[in-house]
Amino acid sequence: MSLKILTDSLQSNAGTSERIYTFNTVVTGRCNVKCSYCHFYATRNRRQVAYDISDEQFAVYMGFIKRWTEIVSGKTSYRFSGGDPMVLGDRLFELAETGYRMTGIKPFMLTAGLKLNQDWVRKARQAPFSHVFVSVENPIDPDKFAPDPMRVIEAIREFNSPELPILAGVCVVPSHLYARLDEICDWFYEKIGHIPLICEVNYAPYESPSGTELEELGASVERTLKKFFNKTPLNLFSSVVPEYAYGSIDPYLSDLGLENSHGITSENFDEKISEMLDHIDAVNYPRLQCNRTECSWHQFCTNTKWYWQGDGRNPPELKLSDYCRHKKVISSAFARALLDPSFVESASPIDLDASQWTPRPVLNRN
Repeated sequence: MSLKILTDSLQSNAGTSERIYTFNTVVTGRCNVKCSYCHFYATRNRRQVAYDISDEQFAVYMGFIKRWTEIVSGKTSYRFSGGDPMVLGDRLFELAETGYRMTGIKPFMLTAGLKLNQDWVRKARQAPFSHVFVSVENPIDPDKFAPDPMRVIEAIREFNSPELPILAGVCVVPSHLYARLDEICDWFYEKIGHIPLICEVNYAPYESPSGTELEELGASVERTLKKFFNKTPLNLFSSVVPEYAYGSIDPYLSDLGLENSHGITSENFDEKISEMLDHIDAVNYPRLQCNRTECSWHQFCTNTKWYWQGDGRNPPELKLSDYCRHKKVISSAFARALLDPSFVESASPIDLDASQWTPRPVLNRN
């Protein structure tokens, strides 16, 4: 087997992927935790957004989603996020009922899980949620302002059920823990039998990793793949290597925020749907043009998540260079673990001259 088999297999999915649209519906700007790397508050004043979505705005968003399902092909879902939706108390269940009644689709939700208890779960099981994703801190060096990961995992183990699946959703691994990724995955697998989506710290709280940290990342990704590839689904750093994380699924996430930056009203659904479809790639996954065609992974760098092209605090030159470095290290680890243990990425240097990249303008990051 060779690297070409891997890249040819990935490339064969191009143009045949199933599109899945998820609307991230922000139902509150309030949160009961203060994770230091939170992307939501990285670009917002916490006090200024400490309010909840109005019934009127929520109804407009649900009408928009309903109309979307009528005229856009592909699978559509929506989730409640924030802030943390659990701070809404019983109103959260009322919103779920309204959303399901208007769209015919059960929402899911993202939470830090601080208020995950028997009373909440009892009420949630009676509401039309499809599932609950709980963000869980890494167990080795958790953020001191986030919920204790052991407590959250114990709650997931106690309350997860077929009636209301409660699952570990996202685990953020900062660059100083890249070397211990496999230990973190070991812990999750031992505790709950699966591994959450693993992602890097990104958006404005992002810090560029050292060369040593990236080398350690490659080795730990390789160890993780060898341990778990045939045991449980893995979603490792999907913003860098979506081709491995999603395969033939092509996910698109769009925000429906408290600020209604899209300007959606009950009178302009079709107009706004057309606008969103026209710009969904440019807004969320802007195209890249990289001139280093000799790179083994060049064909998979046509688009990136918008924050890899600059995030307000970290300039595009830095983020694009780091994207390239992450891409090569993680992709090479996949090649070594699954195809050829002796594979080494050597087609081009890992330190990228950022002038080689030409990102298209990001129109609106919402």
